[in-house]
Amino acid sequence: MRRKIVWGLLIVIFLGGLVYLFFNSSKTVMTSTAGKITEKEYYDDVKKSAAGQQEFANMVINKVLNKEYGKDVSKSDSDKAFDTQKAQYGSQFKEVLAQNNMTEEQFKESIRNKMIMTYAVKANYKISQKQLDEAYSNYQPETTISLITAKNQDDAQAAIDDINAGDSWASVYKKYSSENKNASATGQLPAFDSTNTSVDSEIRKAAFNMSGVGAISDSPVKGTSGNYHVIKIDKVSDKPAQSKVEKKLKDKIATDFLNDSKNQTEIQKIIGSILRKDDVSVKDTDLKNALSGYMTSGVTANSSSSK
Repeated sequence: MRRKIVWGLLIVIFLGGLVYLFFNSSKTVMTSTAGKITEKEYYDDVKKSAAGQQEFANMVINKVLNKEYGKDVSKSDSDKAFDTQKAQYGSQFKEVLAQNNMTEEQFKESIRNKMIMTYAVKANYKISQKQLDEAYSNYQPETTISLITAKNQDDAQAAIDDINAGDSWASVYKKYSSENKNASATGQLPAFDSTNTSVDSEIRKAAFNMSGVGAISDSPVKGTSGNYHVIKIDKVSDKPAQSKVEKKLKDKIATDFLNDSKNQTEIQKIIGSILRKDDVSVKDTDLKNALSGYMTSGVTANSSSSK
């Protein structure tokens, strides 16, 4: 059975506390005139559902990959990625969390799991020189921007109009920016290049197409989350030699590979080989098939059978 990996905000799906109910308990979670429901009954029902099976698969994969590759992704790097994404949501961050039934810590964990998955694939995915050369030809060097995340499109346009009328960026930022605690007082974000996956892809694309230092976006930039932004280019670095950014290029190629739905079978093969190497064995009969798509992917008929 093929199991799709979901990227973005919903990398880890927390099913209303399912992860905390993984035990045999007669504790009552509901009473009514029709009868009661115990934790065991609830767990036995949920684990048989498609969502429950997917969550179990996610838990196993994240556990194994964290053991094998967690040390290769620093906490400072994952925290920086979290801060950057939170800044882009602005005042809508809490609403986004609520819509996806996630806490801030769960969102932060999902980002870290994505980064670990990317590293695991990079470590096991063979990248050709042709791929590297093509990635370098499309590479955009580090760019530093200041960003206004406005409450709506009209506010974003008004901010642009005020700047064009002669108002300073600082005053316009103060007037129109929604809550943005993870950027500087003027909305400046950490430098990023085209291999960066923390900054919204629409913001990156717009910034790289602007004319240079001091340029202001001539119209509101709509992010993938639906927010509207105004961008100011603060600094653009020179393009480094390919050898200097080869590691970044490989990370970007691996990330693009992960995000392309056409590669699900190849991704399953990579994950499956890691799970088999880690001797994963599912003991619960109801959950036996939750990982079958991974455990059998790439295994030939004369290969050793999965557990």
